[in-house]
Amino acid sequence: MIDAIKKRRSIRQYLNEEILDDKLKEILTSAMYAPSANAIYPWELVVVRNLETKEELSKTTPWSSHVKDASVVIVVVGDPEKSSDWVEDCSIVATHLWLEIVNQGFGSCWTQIRGNDTAEKQVKEILSIPDDLTVLCLMPIGVPAKDMPEHSEDNFDISKVKNEKYK
Repeated sequence: MIDAIKKRRSIRQYLNEEILDDKLKEILTSAMYAPSANAIYPWELVVVRNLETKEELSKTTPWSSHVKDASVVIVVVGDPEKSSDWVEDCSIVATHLWLEIVNQGFGSCWTQIRGNDTAEKQVKEILSIPDDLTVLCLMPIGVPAKDMPEHSEDNFDISKVKNEKYK
């Protein structure tokens, strides 16, 4: 697992290569094993492959332009009515997805939608997501266009770790 964690980077440039269904199924399966507060699982996923739809999604925020070049986009959607912990549960799902995306040899970049009312409204319209649900993020998936260095031991900052008490 640490290998996938060290390899995980924000990838925004992708090669024009297809993500095979069996690989996508493995990625989606990783979400199914994500924990959820009180076992409520207040999340759903929208899988987007359509070129025009990805193009529309890429215009929803100033930071989403790379989405159009991904082979697949997984949209993480939460239901605030089901759980007050939907943000945490959906974030865990997105993290599981991202790590399995890396494990399968692909790249991704968490593309934030939550908190941007205009972007969320656009994503909901594009994907016909009901108004009572909330969009957390877009997770584009593709073959990285360039290699990124793994995180190194230099990223391990022992000063971030406190023992027993903060001070």
